[in-house]
Amino acid sequence: MKRSLWRYAVLCIIGLMLVPAWGWAAEVVLYSSNPPELLDMVSQGFEKKTGIKVSTVRLGTGEAMKRIAAEKDKPLCDVFWSGDVAVLDNSKQYFLPYKSREARALPKNYIEKEGRWTSSNAHVMVIMYNKSLVKESEKPKAWKDLFLPKWKGKVVIANPEKSGSAYAQVYGIYKLYGWDGLTKLIGNAKILDSSSLIYKGVAGGEYPIGVTMEYAAYRYVAGGSKDVGIVYAAAGAIVAPEGAAVILNSPHPQEAKKFFDYLISKPVQEEVFEKFYRRPARTDAKTIAGLPPLKKIRVLKKFDPLEANVLEKDILKKWKEIVLSR
Repeated sequence: MKRSLWRYAVLCIIGLMLVPAWGWAAEVVLYSSNPPELLDMVSQGFEKKTGIKVSTVRLGTGEAMKRIAAEKDKPLCDVFWSGDVAVLDNSKQYFLPYKSREARALPKNYIEKEGRWTSSNAHVMVIMYNKSLVKESEKPKAWKDLFLPKWKGKVVIANPEKSGSAYAQVYGIYKLYGWDGLTKLIGNAKILDSSSLIYKGVAGGEYPIGVTMEYAAYRYVAGGSKDVGIVYAAAGAIVAPEGAAVILNSPHPQEAKKFFDYLISKPVQEEVFEKFYRRPARTDAKTIAGLPPLKKIRVLKKFDPLEANVLEKDILKKWKEIVLSR
């Protein structure tokens, strides 16, 4: 009897010694700028499927890149999700070359050539308008319609110096209409400090028209709003991919790869689209009811996120000069 108790005690001690090691291994540390509800859905789904816990640190993309750079000699993060791929490309030296098997369903230009970042979703930029303030017969149909004198002071855009999505919009319009077009847009628009102020302001009737992201505008429509309208600009919708990356020398490399595979898998991409209206990067993901398939939207072919990255400093410098001179 005593011998049995002794053996039991020894086994318990060994078990207690091993549990922390197992717990440490079965974990993924995620840095992300995504909304808490989206992070919870993906993290809980992954843990339920694999038993691996996800510890999330929520912070802005710029702040995350600074932290990842500061931690490069001893990384604390395993995966980053999600930020503009141009921003990720600037920090790709901190990311592990990893080409997920799930990435086969993505366009080639949605994966960094060494696999240091991979697109997880794509933001479609739209013109959002308030139907109580803009007649259907007068709504803008193209980006250049925002330059018309009748919309002076009635269009809102976010500051591209503070918003990655706003910079994507500015770069896209620059590719279409050059500095002449951007100068006319600046002359007509009110420039707000945050992207969220655009869709909230238009939905609330504070502003007639705003340039924003499809998912942000559509959630009002899906929520039953009768005041929100969406226009896919005739000259081509600006589609800006966002991405994720596995951190180089991360503390949990195998778990990180499993989470990365899960993140860009078809079921998860479709669930994110269905519940949060963020378009998948995958070409094989089904479209939710109420939104047109991407293949039926005219997309601006001139949009190149890597060129946008190269030109960013010059475009923002010129942008600021025009804003200060108006």
